[in-house]
Amino acid sequence: MDSYRPREVFKPLNLDTVPEDVQRIAELELHERVEEIPKCLDVLRGMVEREKDLTPCLEDSFLLMFLRARKFNCQAAFNLIKSYYMAPVSYPSMFKNFTPSSCMNVINANLHYFLPYRNEDGCAILLSRFGQWDPRAITCDELLRFNIMCNEMAIRNPVTQICGISTIADMKDFSWSHLLQIQISDVKCFVNTLQDCLPIRHKTIHIINHSSIFSVLFTLVKPLLSEKIRNRIYFHDDVSSLHKYISQEILPESLGGRLSDAPNQDFYNSLLNHEEAFVTRWNFGYLSRRHLSI
Repeated sequence: MDSYRPREVFKPLNLDTVPEDVQRIAELELHERVEEIPKCLDVLRGMVEREKDLTPCLEDSFLLMFLRARKFNCQAAFNLIKSYYMAPVSYPSMFKNFTPSSCMNVINANLHYFLPYRNEDGCAILLSRFGQWDPRAITCDELLRFNIMCNEMAIRNPVTQICGISTIADMKDFSWSHLLQIQISDVKCFVNTLQDCLPIRHKTIHIINHSSIFSVLFTLVKPLLSEKIRNRIYFHDDVSSLHKYISQEILPESLGGRLSDAPNQDFYNSLLNHEEAFVTRWNFGYLSRRHLSI
């Protein structure tokens, strides 16, 4: 199993150059034109520089994430940047100790990580084993904070910016002991951040091994979700249903796949190696709380 490799059509997660087929996706789905990128960056940079009380990152790679997430609509990208910088102000508990090194207990529990290979459409795949969470060792906000951190790490990759992210939420063994530790305020912060504040293309969300107890939680969460996100959620009664969307070639054995169930240590290592980038994040942002109405 350790020597198994999927077919070449399944690109590795750590691919950091944009191949021709992915560039074609950018052109068709995001309206990205290589020759027009500098002009779009200049327009967006000017909008961001004029925003009051904001110290922004102005690097091309940062701004490009938001342009891609909003299909090169500069105004929409600017609005998303404002939301990105307002998230820590609006949801301070979700961004407390927002560095990989502060989340070692979650990392060691192997609850969230990206699979080592992308789906055939280039999507990065986040596996979240919510049912394996031990509420006695890890708080709910720690669990959700690290999920956001994993997503922030993933969108630094240009292929992920273009092709998006698919999430598999494995609810096996999710019980009342989990549900009773979940604060709806934490869930609201989590959903709003992922949905409205990060430059992510959410392609699909797959819920597997769900139970009636999880249904109680989903009833509370559903009103927080946009119609667009709700329409991209799929519930699976068995793993064979999941395989219609994500190939067995890149899934772990526990999900009926051909890869090892061992967590993707390369992803964790990369996350920890980017500690300084998460620290540097706090050099930028709003100077006051008056933008809370944005």
